[in-house]
Amino acid sequence: MVRGAGRWPLRTDLGKGTPRRDMDGEREPTVGVHRLDDADYPALTMGQAAEVLGVQPAFLRSLDAADVVQPMRSAGGHRRYSRRQLEFAARMRALFDDGITLEAAYRIVRLEDELAAARRRIAELESQHRRHG
Repeated sequence: MVRGAGRWPLRTDLGKGTPRRDMDGEREPTVGVHRLDDADYPALTMGQAAEVLGVQPAFLRSLDAADVVQPMRSAGGHRRYSRRQLEFAARMRALFDDGITLEAAYRIVRLEDELAAARRRIAELESQHRRHG
């Protein structure tokens, strides 16, 4: 399932002391705008997510109720969606629009993801085999 496990971590050191550095020693931005590049950062409200997907908020609520896509929650309890969750929801919606039930669409999307992961692993192993053998 594409789930949000509670609230996202907040940086509490913004504007204080020594600037944070990334793994290459480069200075990180002092504001959280760089988090928008993170596919798992819950940046969009339900209304924004519904608009981006071209669906009604009820569709997103139905995915949440079915434990298919569980958005993270803000401190006030409002749903927040990540880019990865929206991509998953869009794939579900496309199948749903083709007449596939929600349960079957979920199984299809999960199996597609498992197949893609298996193909990536096979390619990785073949590459290692060519290098070493």
